[in-house]
Amino acid sequence: MNNEKDSLDKLLWLDLPDNINTDLGAFTLDPTIPLPIEPEENGEMKIGDVTWEKVIAAALLVLANSPSHEHTAYYRKLLTALRPGLAAELTEASQERIDEGDWAHAEDIVLALRGLEPESFEPRFAIAKLYDKRALQERKTGDAQIAESYEGAAEAAYNELLSEDSSPRSAWYDAGIFRYKRGDFLRAAETLEAFLDGASEGEERTEAERLVRLCRNEGQADEIYREAYAALTAGQVSEGTRIARKFRDQRPDGWPGWFLLGWALRLSEEWQEAREALEGAHERGCRESDLFNELAICTRALQDFDAASAALEEALRRDPENIKILSNMAMVQLANGNQEEAVRWLQTALTMDPTDSICRRLLDDLTA
Repeated sequence: MNNEKDSLDKLLWLDLPDNINTDLGAFTLDPTIPLPIEPEENGEMKIGDVTWEKVIAAALLVLANSPSHEHTAYYRKLLTALRPGLAAELTEASQERIDEGDWAHAEDIVLALRGLEPESFEPRFAIAKLYDKRALQERKTGDAQIAESYEGAAEAAYNELLSEDSSPRSAWYDAGIFRYKRGDFLRAAETLEAFLDGASEGEERTEAERLVRLCRNEGQADEIYREAYAALTAGQVSEGTRIARKFRDQRPDGWPGWFLLGWALRLSEEWQEAREALEGAHERGCRESDLFNELAICTRALQDFDAASAALEEALRRDPENIKILSNMAMVQLANGNQEEAVRWLQTALTMDPTDSICRRLLDDLTA
């Protein structure tokens, strides 16, 4: 995550001669303000190699990495004059990088876009969503520390957006979903309730209402549930299981307590009891894809491969592009001795996300 401490030392600064023609038509150059230039790999730059494209690239680095630089307003006007469609170009380029999983360059581009249009809502919203997606990616690859840092950055970005009176309703929805997935159930409920205050009918309203019911009516925003969830995500499985059991016993008619306990027991590898708890959640109306994925892990460990496959097929019907579910399907097939099917599932997963290192490693091991 870039900030003003990021170094711009690699840039060169071009002092303009006094006799230069300052008229660019839509903009007048100020000879007293140096122009940034990216040098060649050897750190040098010949004056004959200087182009406006190189100035644009270097100025974007300044806007991205040092938004409080003394000449950012000047560079912003210069870039707008040189490339009137630059903001649209950056928006398209950032999305391409995100689609490719090129997170570092996507972040650079989005930060440059924010520097170019600091008063615009869209670049700041894009940063929040970028950090949100990056956190999910890091969680998937198992790097919890990096994931937490990006979650914190996303939270800070959403906080900035929601602090403004003019924040669009979509920001409240996305922030609420982010907080729910992060396990911040109380703030998720509050955020989604703010979204619902005036939200029009549609899929987003329906989903927001469902999550608010889970938080408020089914107890996910209760202190005991949140304590159990926090303990489990922090790796305190024994303590989390104890609190989850307490919550389930207090609310036996709702599915969240059964699911939470099933997850806790799965983490402690109490496979049979975990399966029973998860099936209890299903009997009480839980149809989340995570339920079926958790159930598949337990039934695979119990060597009930038919049940594991059926659970994962149900999970995929609800979340067909979930790489975690696809990789678990491969593990079930492998455990059942179907290496060819395992390879097929991994190849399907990598078609959806070629950057998934876990699936790539598994596939390489199977096809070596």
